[in-house]
Amino acid sequence: MFKVLLFSVLTSLTAQAETTLQVFGPGGPAPAMKACAAAFEKEKGIKVNVTAGPLEKWLGQAETADVFYSGSENMMDSFAEKISNLDAQTIETHYLRPSAILVRPKNPKKIHGIKDLVEKPLKVIVVNGAGQVGMWEDIVGGLKSAKALNKFRANIVFAAKNTGDAEMKWKEDPSIDAWLVFNIWGTRNLEIAEIIPTEKNLTIYRSSGTALSKSTKRKEAALQFIGFVKSKECRKFFEKEGWF
Repeated sequence: MFKVLLFSVLTSLTAQAETTLQVFGPGGPAPAMKACAAAFEKEKGIKVNVTAGPLEKWLGQAETADVFYSGSENMMDSFAEKISNLDAQTIETHYLRPSAILVRPKNPKKIHGIKDLVEKPLKVIVVNGAGQVGMWEDIVGGLKSAKALNKFRANIVFAAKNTGDAEMKWKEDPSIDAWLVFNIWGTRNLEIAEIIPTEKNLTIYRSSGTALSKSTKRKEAALQFIGFVKSKECRKFFEKEGWF
């Protein structure tokens, strides 16, 4: 009897694993992607497991993936170079979000844009990896001034490898005045940050998209999920986070 029961449990767990979509990507789009996954499971009855974080966290599991998602075009290209089973021919962009400045609640340093991050003596965080490679240079470079780039660099007190590390530093060190990042990191930290838009002529945008795994055994379900990510129902989750 015990052996029969054990076999039944193992069979059930195996079947569940075989029908669960495995989705991998960065932390930025993760809250919206996880909300989409939950809604997709409720509507279609297909479970989706979203593993989020820096590439090094889940690269060893990439061969089990059905779908990959990214936090920028540069990031997706990097995934395609490092992940052998990512099908680059299926890469598709779905959403964008703008650059922004996060400041402390009530904006004590009266920061209103990038020019303040250049001209005022401030402590600033940037991210020099993940979906923000070259981001601060792209933004400040819009001022068309080498002097402005030098001044901004002098204000950088922490250059994180990824946004998760930057978020941790922001929470741990209240002496930091500003964090140049994307708006979505403000929408999830409203209790410890206010979002200041970057000037329109200096604002840049980075994307989130998806790609299929070459090795997926659940291609039909994976394509259904990607279609759902693009749907109106899923869009509302991304828009809530600040994407458009």
